[in-house]
Amino acid sequence: MLKFSVGLFLRSVAILFISFTLIFLIIRGLGDPTHMLLGQRADQTSLEMIRAQLHLDEPLWKQYLLSWADWLPYRKGEWRTPSLGLSYQYGRSVWDLYAERFPATLLLGSLAMTLAGIMGVTLGLWHSLYPSVLMRSFALFLIALPGYVVGIFLIWLFALKLRSWTGLSPSGYIATYDPVCECIIYRWKMVILPAVALALRPAAYLFLLTSEQAKAILNADYIRTARAKGKPLYRTLCQDVLRNLLPSLFISISQWLAGILTGAIFIEELFDWPGVGKLLFSAVMSSDFPLLVGIAQLSTLIFIILHAFSEVLSRWSDPRLRT
Repeated sequence: MLKFSVGLFLRSVAILFISFTLIFLIIRGLGDPTHMLLGQRADQTSLEMIRAQLHLDEPLWKQYLLSWADWLPYRKGEWRTPSLGLSYQYGRSVWDLYAERFPATLLLGSLAMTLAGIMGVTLGLWHSLYPSVLMRSFALFLIALPGYVVGIFLIWLFALKLRSWTGLSPSGYIATYDPVCECIIYRWKMVILPAVALALRPAAYLFLLTSEQAKAILNADYIRTARAKGKPLYRTLCQDVLRNLLPSLFISISQWLAGILTGAIFIEELFDWPGVGKLLFSAVMSSDFPLLVGIAQLSTLIFIILHAFSEVLSRWSDPRLRT
């Protein structure tokens, strides 16, 4: 276990270092942010002043070290929250902006993956027992369909055509301030459509994964022997099938969840959901390089943490991996 833990930690650190370096080089290669901030007609004095403030007049290697310094909790003789840089557009630290938006994305992503896990695994087990060409074809169709297309269809159907029946709105957040009562009103219906739009593709993937692997497990000799001796079907599914599926399910769910938490940019922009994806969209449209770099770095960190956690869970759930 110690060898596994050390190896996992070293791999995570190496991936983090390589990812941060690539992100820095790619963002720096997009162009001069001072021209994007001041416009193409800005005078040379203003350009040089902004470059000096943003340390863009320094050598590239020094800019790289300064980007790492933004992650340090102890700077200039005091402890403080890492800033991750200063946003050009908002004039605030990237960390503060990300911390404000991440809870909304976490809520949406957690609900979406819960729905995807329940639907995908349950229907996948059902399909392994009672195969259906129609269900498999529909799952493949959902995987091939972009998430924003699903979102547009859900808005058209449930928030426009059937709004009198569903009471759903095409956009908005669960919490809104009511100036009449001077209080915050929570409308939990607002999370339904974006959560379903995000959940359908991972649900289809988990459905296919569960179905194919469950079929192979159910056709194994020891399963057929246990069934012939009278072992109930529900015990076979829980004790044998699901237990063998856990490692692959943990890894798949963590990868999908990481993708959602790092910014479901089209879904959040489509439903006007104030999460990380909408913040990322704003950073791209305004060429806010520090915000782009900070979101990309935090997204990489979240992906690495979730992937490492899934490897630990996979090793715990399958004794064969502990050897």
